[in-house]
Amino acid sequence: MKYKGLPINDGIVIGRIRERFASGSGDKKREKADADFERMRFFDALLEFESSMKKVASESSTKEGSDIISAQIMISRDPVLSDDVLELIDSGLYAEEALERACAKYEEMLKASGDETMIARCEDLAEVKSGINALMGGGSAVVGTAPASEDDGDVIFADRLSAAQIVSCKAENVKAIVMRGGSEASHAAVILRSMGIVSVFGVPYKSEDISENRECIVDGTNGIVILGPTQEEKARYSGKSIPITKAEKEAAPFTVEPSKTKDGTEIGVFCNISSGDVPPEAAYSDGAGLVRTEFLFMSGGFAYPENEQEAVYARIADALAGKETIIRTMDVGGDKALDSIAEIDAHVDNPALGLRGIRRSLLDPDGFMIQIKAILKASKGRKIDIMIPMVTSLAEVKEARHLIEGCRYELGKHGFSYREDIRLGCMMETPAAVMCAPELAREVDFFSIGTNDLSQYIMCADRGNPALSNYVSIYQPAVIRAVKQICDAAKTTGIPVTVCGEAASDSCMLPVFLGLGVRNLSVSPYKVREVKSAIKKLTMSSCMSISSLVLEADSADKVKEILN
Repeated sequence: MKYKGLPINDGIVIGRIRERFASGSGDKKREKADADFERMRFFDALLEFESSMKKVASESSTKEGSDIISAQIMISRDPVLSDDVLELIDSGLYAEEALERACAKYEEMLKASGDETMIARCEDLAEVKSGINALMGGGSAVVGTAPASEDDGDVIFADRLSAAQIVSCKAENVKAIVMRGGSEASHAAVILRSMGIVSVFGVPYKSEDISENRECIVDGTNGIVILGPTQEEKARYSGKSIPITKAEKEAAPFTVEPSKTKDGTEIGVFCNISSGDVPPEAAYSDGAGLVRTEFLFMSGGFAYPENEQEAVYARIADALAGKETIIRTMDVGGDKALDSIAEIDAHVDNPALGLRGIRRSLLDPDGFMIQIKAILKASKGRKIDIMIPMVTSLAEVKEARHLIEGCRYELGKHGFSYREDIRLGCMMETPAAVMCAPELAREVDFFSIGTNDLSQYIMCADRGNPALSNYVSIYQPAVIRAVKQICDAAKTTGIPVTVCGEAASDSCMLPVFLGLGVRNLSVSPYKVREVKSAIKKLTMSSCMSISSLVLEADSADKVKEILN
């Protein structure tokens, strides 16, 4: 029995099914709600939730997992949420119903912000609600699995798994996870990739076909799950590469030499940084092709102090030992700290089409300049550059450059030094930027292609919706042709192009990108080794031939057929 799902983390696992995750229940009914009793139940569950989550975070084997769990602890501590729950309990509701309504209100507030980072917190909110509800129902905030079996390659099947549940899967025997739900951008996907667990999401398996110890094959590269495989299928898959274990990764030598194709073309392999802590694997990259700064502004908007921002940027650059560090200015939507903008964002139907990226920054030039001055000051003696996100017009770039020049002047006037030749680049992730690429190429020093958003906007499909995963794909001909337009425009002025989206680590798309003119890739620090190895197996002549064939394809399926 074979199922097709969404590939999340590469690798092949031939193993056996373990008991699926259960769910705690918060459905106990009482004849009458006693406010004092319900308040006590809620507070007890809240305290136990925080305690159990702290334990999970401390035991996490990855920084990504620990960060996500910590964010959930912060949500559970939010007095706005707690006050709403208590107010609803006082009105006569049971604690579960009060929590449900309060979370619904909280979720509306997050979505109305128009801030992509805040909207992403809805996933955390749902997991916090689920965990507290489970505790109020007499269950556990982190529902575990059955003990690991003695066989190699255990596989867990579940409808959905929370970040805490995944982090708690520390048993070395868990080799793969299959889920009915989930998306490529979900917390679950991020943590599974960082843990190196083979995984496939969106698998429409039938519950009656899942039984303890049943043999199965999970192909995380192609998104295929086979239940009860034949001997022929096992033989075919056993010949494929098995994912490198964490221990093997730590023992394997990393190359710090520039990556070159067989015929000598040098390709930069950079890494994406999403927090103030740089993982050790980043040392083997050519630098940071994308430093996401949103983590600094999660609670206070642009109010994050300039000197503290400077210290964080300097620490990241220093951790990369003098290599290039490209810092992207804040890419969020509505923010409570910006009252005038928050009012505009109060009711929006399409937050992804709202005040995002550079357009938001330009509506608050003072806040934008605080971040720019912090980046400039951190650039003294360091190879730091600036990149602006969600560009849709040449006017935005010119206005941003004008503000940056103003920051240079102001810092110079007060005796501060900075890197004089600091470069300005822009993210190419909107159809408007693609159409304006020739003009933009004359104004900036480099392009970076954000493939996730580029795919979403070109295909008019929500990238967070698993039902649209085939649309939000780098394999779509329209998206590939957009990449070509960007590379062609960059070539006319001689500026470099980097791909820094999820697709940058896609081994199938690698020759296409190189053939189209991409010369830099920025990937997860944990993917650097894999990408560098893949580059060494290619020649530019073969890459150009493959990209020419792909450009003639009329469907995503045809593109995949060519690449496979």
